[in-house]
Amino acid sequence: MNAVVKASVALAVLVFAVSLVLAFAGLHQGNPMVAPVVFLVAAIGLNAVCVFWALKQTAAENGYLKQLVNGLLIGVIAGVLIFALSWLMLSVLMPHYLDEVKTATLEWLDNSPLSAEQIEAQRASVEGTTAVSQALAGLVGTLFTSIILGAILGIFLRKK
Repeated sequence: MNAVVKASVALAVLVFAVSLVLAFAGLHQGNPMVAPVVFLVAAIGLNAVCVFWALKQTAAENGYLKQLVNGLLIGVIAGVLIFALSWLMLSVLMPHYLDEVKTATLEWLDNSPLSAEQIEAQRASVEGTTAVSQALAGLVGTLFTSIILGAILGIFLRKK
């Protein structure tokens, strides 16, 4: 298995593990605004580590453009795997998780200092959340983060 595929699988498994840990810890119920931030920081950090790891392994034989493509491939492969694992978690393994998140978020919104218009806009967004939309957000986030990281890291980790 080559470095790009290894990094992609590792990224997907690690992000899935973080999702499970946060869900089982119940962080989404205490303060529903903290869990997404913790997840995003962890996911972006893991993405950076995995892209760095793969590009470092392939730096000796690849120039900048190939390293950029490697970053893109990591985003595509890991993104598809993350989509599937997220959907599996939210639809099969923990089918009530999104309902719990929605309930906690709506309760938080009712007690928030936001204006009525802001609360209504947030309510619509929260109520429209589905397992597929969450999984798709993971795919898109992984793809764009990997491309950006590949573009930046490829400058330094390439054949010179």
